[in-house]
Amino acid sequence: MQKKIYKARYSEIAETLINQITSGHYELGQQLPSEQAMSESFNVSRFTIRAALREIEKMGMISRHRRRGTIILSDKPVELIVQEIKGFEELFQYPQDTVLHMTKSSLTEADISLANFLKTTPGTEWTRLEGLRVTQDKSPFCITDIYVPKEINLSLKDVNKPNRPVFKIIEENFGLQAEEINAEIMAGSLGKERAARLNVEAGSSSIIIVRRYRDTQGRLFEVSVSEHPASRFTYSFNMSYRR
Repeated sequence: MQKKIYKARYSEIAETLINQITSGHYELGQQLPSEQAMSESFNVSRFTIRAALREIEKMGMISRHRRRGTIILSDKPVELIVQEIKGFEELFQYPQDTVLHMTKSSLTEADISLANFLKTTPGTEWTRLEGLRVTQDKSPFCITDIYVPKEINLSLKDVNKPNRPVFKIIEENFGLQAEEINAEIMAGSLGKERAARLNVEAGSSSIIIVRRYRDTQGRLFEVSVSEHPASRFTYSFNMSYRR
């Protein structure tokens, strides 16, 4: 019986704090009161306060740090995305309930560093498209950079098509066919500007997915780089094993 009362209490405290955040009582970037102050205010233990804060942190609304305290990241719950992969095709696509908005296009020459990253030759020219993928409630899902060779004249209008992978758009419009697709998943850290676009604190951990697409002649025709807040993204594989 005591356990039920305890669980209800930290849930009540979490609900109270969420209401205070969503109503504007606390501003974005502001610190919540210390655990000690909140335990005195709510007349509960610090353990109960921590349990309440964990619930709010799971919603993406706050970030907790040992020395800096608890920081407000969002004034509403942020959707957690789990990308579940059940087959080969899904490995290179994003969930259907997300939309990619590309907003910037520029021409760049691959120096040694970029060429090594793209797996191409230094000095080649690439069009770089930059944008943001969002969920149905407009919450930022990931920052996406797409590189295509200069000769593939891909525009922002071409890629801003709902639920169409960019490599499919290239296949349909430029007569290419993807034969080899390589994917790399790595850890990263979000700088101040990118963290602000994703509504997380600067220095937050990220998950970076790099996809490279080659045609039937082995030519690299697209590289996509997507960076997700690690706290809001899970990549789940579910493959059948047949002997």
